[in-house]
Amino acid sequence: MGTEGWIYRLLVALAGITLILVAAYIVVIQDNRSIQAEVNQRQQFINQSIQLGRFSDMLIRALAAAAADGKDDKLRELLAKNGITINPKTGAPEREPAPAAGAPAPAGR
Repeated sequence: MGTEGWIYRLLVALAGITLILVAAYIVVIQDNRSIQAEVNQRQQFINQSIQLGRFSDMLIRALAAAAADGKDDKLRELLAKNGITINPKTGAPEREPAPAAGAPAPAGR
């Protein structure tokens, strides 16, 4: 009876551990799904941003062409306020370089 008693207790303990592991696995799966949904939303935002960037470039080119062809000073000023200059020879827009940030502080101890 002594040997059968501890085998029974061992099997009950293993069954309990198995149930705990199954519950933990279910929790991890649910957490993984929520993280995957968040990653998918971020990827969709990135893809849409790329598409809007292309559209923005096309719009800038069209505005620059219209400003160059029609000699529209107000449109040139609007583009210039947003950092875009028009090449007088080709009429193509050129973005002005971003202002250089100050030199980084030397790292030292």
